[in-house]
Amino acid sequence: MSAQFYTTNDVAGILKFSPKTIRDWCGRGVFPGAEKYPSNTRGAEWRIPVTDVEAIKRRQVTTEPIPRDRLDQLMDAALAKSA
Repeated sequence: MSAQFYTTNDVAGILKFSPKTIRDWCGRGVFPGAEKYPSNTRGAEWRIPVTDVEAIKRRQVTTEPIPRDRLDQLMDAALAKSA
């Protein structure tokens, strides 16, 4: 069975963030299985596994919007732990 992938625009719509934010997260490793297609050539676009997106969705425990500055703090803390 082959893996299924989303584009950054797909994920942006699903998670309610901008495509730029999703691309930044891909580059920072928030989606561990994300890969650039075709490889790392100029103009390559991120492909994000459905399983990575589902894992992020499961971690969302509130429907209240998180203030942007707080979200940045949370992301920085999570990335610091994974480094």
